[in-house]
Amino acid sequence: MAEPPKYRVGLIGAGRAGPSRARGFDAHPLCKVVAIADTDPANLDLTATRFGAAPYDNYESMLSREALDIVLAVLPVRPNADAVVAAAETGARAIFCEKPLTASLADADRMVDACATRDIPLGCGVMVSSHPDYSRAYQMVADGEIGDLRRIDNYDSNGQGGCHGLNLTRKFAQKSPVDEVIGWVTGDPHSDHEEPYDDAATGFGEVGGYLRFANGVESFHSTGGRGLTGMTILGTGGMLVNENNTALGLRLFQAREGIDRCGVADFVPIDADFHPSSTEPGGYDEEGWLDCGDVMRAIVTDTVRVLEEGGDLEISTGDDLRHALEMCVALRESHRRGRVPLRLPLEDRSLTMYPERSRWHYKKQILGEQTYMEQMRGQKRD
Repeated sequence: MAEPPKYRVGLIGAGRAGPSRARGFDAHPLCKVVAIADTDPANLDLTATRFGAAPYDNYESMLSREALDIVLAVLPVRPNADAVVAAAETGARAIFCEKPLTASLADADRMVDACATRDIPLGCGVMVSSHPDYSRAYQMVADGEIGDLRRIDNYDSNGQGGCHGLNLTRKFAQKSPVDEVIGWVTGDPHSDHEEPYDDAATGFGEVGGYLRFANGVESFHSTGGRGLTGMTILGTGGMLVNENNTALGLRLFQAREGIDRCGVADFVPIDADFHPSSTEPGGYDEEGWLDCGDVMRAIVTDTVRVLEEGGDLEISTGDDLRHALEMCVALRESHRRGRVPLRLPLEDRSLTMYPERSRWHYKKQILGEQTYMEQMRGQKRD
């Protein structure tokens, strides 16, 4: 008889992304997916059968009946907050949820506080910000390998509550508090919606502006479809550059040795052994599962490390995405108030920023059942 797993894993949300996230944990030698909850019978039956896990038609029953160490909430954004809080309140030792974290600052506070007060690590989002290349790059900046950090330029629409560009900006700024923002948006700044849907007649479009961190770092975020993507992290002795805030491909440039003062154009490329921007798809693993990817493996490794050794998560966390959401909301609020400077934290925690329709709603309703189930079946070669 096989020994019981050290960490029992439960999945809330057996849709398109759920099996991949669960597979990342199930492949770890200390973890086993033992229970799955989903309100969609087709998703639940397919995924629970593939994992050999106990099926539940609602997460409340799963959380009350199963002694789970790790809970994964891989859901449309709308029910995310309640699921994470419920997992924290029923004894989970670690939680991972998908991005964006939520839509309102109040719900973001509720999720983060429910975990923090119980010392539960809350990871959030399968994003390049959690890849080992980026973890190493944050440390390079902290260690002064590009001199004193001065400025971060970001070319990103800052959709989904800023979970890519703004989250990366804050992490490269060493998570210094934001002192001030001045923002603008394309579209209607008075809309709460990223794009028109439901009762929203208009969307606010791209979010940009200026941020100043307490450590003196300035950050400029461009909007307007200028054909630029990526980010530049500029220091007095070098810079880091990426081509896309959702992909690999970091590059390092440094001042020539012995030069105390030089222009940006004098920085020379340095081989820092970062992964290229495009890599071959992982294909299927030895058990027939579609490869979950290096970012997901990093999330699993870091989560288990914290459970085994203690300490803080190095991957992007719920608190990281709460800050990114607040920064994004503040940029929009600045535009609403006439592009005036705003100080953080924002006092009004009821402020809300709804992500794109395909993040807020159930994707099967958007894609159609046939297309959706084809993608579900493609998660594993049975």
